[in-house]
Amino acid sequence: MTIQAQIIELISRLKDDFNSAVILITHDLGVVADIADEIIVMYAGRVVEQAAKRELFYNPQMPYTWGLLGSIPRLDGPRPERLHSIKGAPPSLINAPAGCKFRPRCPHAFEKCSQEPRLENHVEAADHRDRCWLDTDYKRAYRDATISGGHTEAA
Repeated sequence: MTIQAQIIELISRLKDDFNSAVILITHDLGVVADIADEIIVMYAGRVVEQAAKRELFYNPQMPYTWGLLGSIPRLDGPRPERLHSIKGAPPSLINAPAGCKFRPRCPHAFEKCSQEPRLENHVEAADHRDRCWLDTDYKRAYRDATISGGHTEAA
C-alpha cells in the first residue's frame, strides 16, 4: 500500500506540474477516488456508467459499478471475513451475450436485459449516464444492499 500511495502521489504531482489530464485504468475504485475527477466504468469493452467522481460514489446507477464498490474494504464498519465479489466470470468478447453484457452476472437482471440498453442519463445530474434498464427507484432501493453483498436475487 505504501508504494501504491507513492505512485498515486507522483501521478497527482505530475498532473498538476504539467497541467495535464491522466487516464488511469484500474478495477480499484479506491485508487480512482484519490486521483479522478470524472470516472468512466467499462464492462466487456463498453462504457456502462460515466459520472463525476462524487456523483458516481454517492449515486451509482449500474449494478457492475455496485459490484466494484462492494469490493472496496470499508473502514466504517466491522471487518468482513471476505470481501464481496461479483459472481460468475466475465463474458467472452468474441461471443458476447446478447443485450446487456453484464446480464449473465447481474443479480438484478430481468427480461428486458436481453436487449442492449443505451448509455443515457436517468438521474438529476446531467453529466451522469448509465447503461441499465432498471428504473431509478429500484436502483435506489437495492444498490446499498448489493454493494454490501446482501442482495443476490433477480428482480
